[in-house]
Amino acid sequence: MSTTFTPNFNRIAAPYRWLEYLTFGPALARCRNHFLPALADRRRALILGDGDGRFTARLLTPNPHLQADAVDLSPAMLALLTHRAAAAHPTALQRLHTHVADARAFTPTGIYDLVVTHFFLDCLTQAELDALATRLRPHLAPNAIWVVSDFRIPTGPLRPAARALVSSLYLGFRVLTKLRTTRLPDHAAALRAAELTRTAQHLSLGGILTTELWTPAAAYTFTAEPAYIPSMQLPPQKPRTAHPPDPVPDPEPASPSLPEPDPAVFHPATPTDTRKP
Repeated sequence: MSTTFTPNFNRIAAPYRWLEYLTFGPALARCRNHFLPALADRRRALILGDGDGRFTARLLTPNPHLQADAVDLSPAMLALLTHRAAAAHPTALQRLHTHVADARAFTPTGIYDLVVTHFFLDCLTQAELDALATRLRPHLAPNAIWVVSDFRIPTGPLRPAARALVSSLYLGFRVLTKLRTTRLPDHAAALRAAELTRTAQHLSLGGILTTELWTPAAAYTFTAEPAYIPSMQLPPQKPRTAHPPDPVPDPEPASPSLPEPDPAVFHPATPTDTRKP
């Protein structure tokens, strides 16, 4: 996007889900939802460009205390988002506030402990992304989480294929929506410049997709060493809670077995007695 031109996503709102599945299957949905269990304690969210709202509906469902502001240029996308949220939880519409607005110019008035940008920052130029991060930074709570999901160009043998894929996606969106952006911005540089720190990252599709958690850097500044606790006086440990099952779980690839003997383990040779009887 450029500051003088506004793309139109209305025409792809209805078929957006199926266009996504035809090109990537469930990979983008899994990427969006990967860190969803880590967001269950959030109270106020700013959601930028969630498209047809599948993630927003899943975010609002398990947390009845979450209030969310959803910002999108497309009234058609926001209508789908509202419909999905209402179907997902009976109080969603009371907690969801939609804004037909350009995120490049949207300035929130409150403080958020969650910002969500799934496959949205790639619609911005580097200058626009830098300005967005700088503008939102004062509106982040000290414990805020900024979730980013996006495409990336990995290193290694997949790099040429990833470049071709991203270029074709930009070309398709230029034809369908008049999007003017042609290259991925460096979201990590923009968020670090806004004094945020990446605390978690999950790569998928051979490293072409990334989903990440960022938080204000001050929240991870330690000022003292933790006190030593003798082993006999450890506090009781809370049982680990299982994450909710993924409705479309990723199959785990079979781990290759190592040949015998294990080449990574040193096996000293057995000395041979060469003495004659």
